[in-house]
Amino acid sequence: MRWLIPRWPAFQAKHPDRDIHLVAGGGAFSFNTGIYLVIRYDDFPLPDGYHAEYLFSEKVGPVCRPDNVVDWFSPAKNGMSLHTTAPRLHSRTRLSAWQTRSSVTQYPFHDNNGQTFEHFYFSLQAAVAGFGVAIGPWQLVRYDIASGVLAAPLWFVEEGSCYCLLSPYQLFPDTFQIDILSLLRAMA
Repeated sequence: MRWLIPRWPAFQAKHPDRDIHLVAGGGAFSFNTGIYLVIRYDDFPLPDGYHAEYLFSEKVGPVCRPDNVVDWFSPAKNGMSLHTTAPRLHSRTRLSAWQTRSSVTQYPFHDNNGQTFEHFYFSLQAAVAGFGVAIGPWQLVRYDIASGVLAAPLWFVEEGSCYCLLSPYQLFPDTFQIDILSLLRAMA
């Protein structure tokens, strides 16, 4: 949403005849409730009849306050290394984020029982506040990194999942659908 909302007025101006409602949330949904398109993380089985249009791969990386980098990371042969004692921040919505990153990067995971938050948005805010190091999705943290609110001393890696645009049927190439796909794919 942090990426989409600033671009939304131009999109609406291009399609003034469309009544579009943006709703945030996870969990179950139904196209029978008036929803036309859904942007979702692919962490659930796609129901029969739904069509998924790939948008972009999920890339994640450890993030923290810039002034904590010197305390929690140190120079290593191939860049930086996270100290085993650095407080790790966890999220109930992505409980295996640290382990997944460890498997993808072949970098050992040392869980030091850091704090766990209900949602990864909270773990990212805790990282901003200096509580520890959180795993952040690139699409969500890139503006905080660019503005200096967060630092990402290690690299972002594709962790095997993606975001998709879901619809109740295969999209047909009308101008509206082409424009929405172009807008959303520009996030990558």
